[in-house]
Order: sequence, then C-alpha cells, then structure tokens
Amino acid sequence: MIRFAILPSHRQYNRGVKDEHGHAIVLGAGVSGLLSARVLSESFDLVTVLDRDVLPDGPGDRKGVPQSRHLHSLATKGSELLEYFFPGLDAELSEAGCPSVDQSLHAITDTPEGRLPRFASGVMMRAASRDLLEWRVRRRVENIPNVRFVHKMEATGLIRGSSRSIKSVAARSRDDGSETTFEANLVLDASGNASRAPEWLEAIGYEAPKETVVDARLGYATRWYEVPEGFDADWKSLAVLPGWPDNPRGGSLRRVEGNRWTAVLVGIGGDYPPTGEDAFEHFAASLPSPIIHDAIKNSKPISSVYGYRRTANRKRHYERAPLPENLLVAGDAACVLNPTYGQGMTTAALSAMALKKVLDERRPENLSRRFHKKQASTVSPAWTATATSDRQWSAAGVKELGRARRFLHRVSGEVMRLATEDEATAKTLLEVKNLTASPASLARPGILLPALARSLR
Repeated sequence: MIRFAILPSHRQYNRGVKDEHGHAIVLGAGVSGLLSARVLSESFDLVTVLDRDVLPDGPGDRKGVPQSRHLHSLATKGSELLEYFFPGLDAELSEAGCPSVDQSLHAITDTPEGRLPRFASGVMMRAASRDLLEWRVRRRVENIPNVRFVHKMEATGLIRGSSRSIKSVAARSRDDGSETTFEANLVLDASGNASRAPEWLEAIGYEAPKETVVDARLGYATRWYEVPEGFDADWKSLAVLPGWPDNPRGGSLRRVEGNRWTAVLVGIGGDYPPTGEDAFEHFAASLPSPIIHDAIKNSKPISSVYGYRRTANRKRHYERAPLPENLLVAGDAACVLNPTYGQGMTTAALSAMALKKVLDERRPENLSRRFHKKQASTVSPAWTATATSDRQWSAAGVKELGRARRFLHRVSGEVMRLATEDEATAKTLLEVKNLTASPASLARPGILLPALARSLR
C-alpha cells in the first residue's frame, strides 16, 4: 500500500456539524467537481451537482471528459489528498488491480541527459485509469446524504440577485430541451477547460477575467495494449522525455488495472504524433530511446489510437477580477495545465483543499476573493513549472532566448545530468514533480552549486 504523508485526521475534518448555509450548486461532475462537492457538503445543507452527461454506473468513457481514454497520472500529493478526503480509497484501487509504482525503482526514465537511476525512492504513484478513479470517487460522493446529482442538465448562465451575488443558475435539459433554474446560496463552476463562466459574467454586467496562455503546440496520441502473457520485466512504467530544442518527441507507457498498458506518444511544436495504427508504431520507433517501441512492437493492441491536441496552459485570473461574492471557479475552469505533465488531478485536489481551508475560517464576507487568492497561490508552483517549460518550447531555438534564460537552460540541463548520476538529486527531482517538495528544493547547495559550476565551465 502507498504510504501517505500525515494530514489532519478525517474524523477531525468530518465534524458532523453543518452551518446553516443552504444550497450550493456545483457545475461539473469531473474530479474537480466531485472533490468540491465533498468539501461543500460539510458546510451546506444541500449540494447539487449538475452535469451534462449521463454519469455511468461503472468505469466508462463519457463526452464530458474528452481525455478519459488517455493516460492519467495521479501525483503523490494528489494521492495523499484523495486519501484524506476519501479514507480507504487507495486500498480500493489496490484491490481493483491498480499497481503501486515507485517512480524510480519501478520506472525506467530516459532523459536527454541520460537514464535516471533505479532505486527505492519512496515517491509513489497508484497507477489507475481515469475512468476507474473518477468512478470510485463519484461512488463515495454519491453516498454523502446531502449531495444529489442531476444528470443530462447543462448550465446555460447565471442569474444575478441583489447586490453582488448570484441568485440562481439557468439550465437546460439535454433530454427535451426544457429550461429551468436552480436557486443557490453559492455556485461553484468546476466545468473544466470548457468553462463558460467568462461569458456568463459579461452577460450579467461583470468583466471577464484576464487570461494568461502558454501554448507549446503539443499533441499526444494514446493506444491501449494487453500486457503480454508471461511478462516479467522489473518495470511498471516507462518514460522517454523530449529534449529542447533538438528533439520534440517523447512518450510514456504505464501498467494499469486490467492487465493493460497505456502507451502515449508526445510531439511538441506542431510535431504531432499520428493516429493511424501503423504510423503510431513508426512514431514510437523514432523516439530518442527505443524502450517504448520495444515494449509495444510485439504486444496486442486492444484499442484504436486516440489523439488530443488541446494542451495549452491557460490561467484565468479570477483572483484579480471583481466577482459576485457567492461565485467560485475551481480546478481546470480557473487554471488548466498542459496534461502531459500529469498534474491536472492533483491541482484539482489542491483547489479542493484551498476551498476547505477558506470555508473552515467561518468568514462569509469576501468568500469569492479569499478562495480565488488561496487557490491561485496553492497551484502556483505547478503552473510556474509547467508554463516555464512550455514557454521554452514555444521558442524557435536557443538564439531566441535572452542571456539569462540561456544560462537558466544550461543550469537546468546540468541539474538533470546530475540527477542521472546522483540518487539524492533524482529523488528531489521526483518530489518536485509530484508536488511534495517545493521547486526551491532544487536550489539547495548540493544540487545548485555543482550545476552552476558545470554550466560555467
């Protein structure tokens, strides 16, 4: 079983006492919406989750989650938070056959600077498909007495109340097109990257939030394979990392429940991997390391090839915008990260924890502003790391970088090279990637000084 960092006990969090705060509406039943509903259920008499899809009774694809057929990573920090909100969830996933992966001992990671060392790092991941994880979480939320789900109901706008508040949500049935409204004391938008909150705000007299977009023009393609009979290699996960600026191609392969591999190929700067079956394997063979192609070339595919290209990092600055006091925008609806970095579900959990902390303050005034500031600061490390990397990929070459960024690029390369030689550096790198350590950890003298010395040479 994965070991989790110590968090406040669930019993302490589940105090069993509700404030008389009435009705909260959550838009979207993805991971962010489910976690938000879990938190809101402790403070509101009734929480209603609206979703435009029919929510399946078991693991399965649905239109509202276009990435569900692709590989998803739940970083160590995300696992810790999910276990906090839903005690015993990790054991459920283990019983369902989801492997526990030490991201160094059970993984082969080939970088532009060499292969990371194999050792027991303690940086763990529960390798589960998105479908299974979301379904297990949704089952938990469905069992909360004061949470209800309304299927096939699409939110179409916000209805303004007196002063600076939202009175209700306008919605339309996807069955018969009938329109209705849901009165609410609080509205939380967790509808993801497709959120229409900016347009809805403009429609009721507010300004849409400013946006920051960083787009590396990255695309990826996924195919599922059956693990070969008798497979007994010492790894559960493979990764080939791209190397800017010369090699924009990479990929990963991971074992998940059901005796399956998920293979993902990545291309950056418009070098998109193909979705044709033969072309998919040819692209895998072109990666700078052969490990993924060697694994899949004689394996049985059990799916088509699925492509995805909507990968821009997009931050909507709700923390700076004047908003209705009872409107919150959470998770990907506020800050979406390039999915290939594997931090989306973890940042959704971080947003839910930010919501919990704000509600625990028991201060109804300025709730929206306090939440959005807390959320922005909580997910800032993930945004900074992802956006910084993708800004570099959006440059045509080293000459386009200023002197300072060129030097930073050299230092970063030396840190990665040091990680291929030194277990302590490799572990720190994995901890930062999994959001259990601050990026500042990579600036400790034992890492930064050797990297600087090499860069200056």
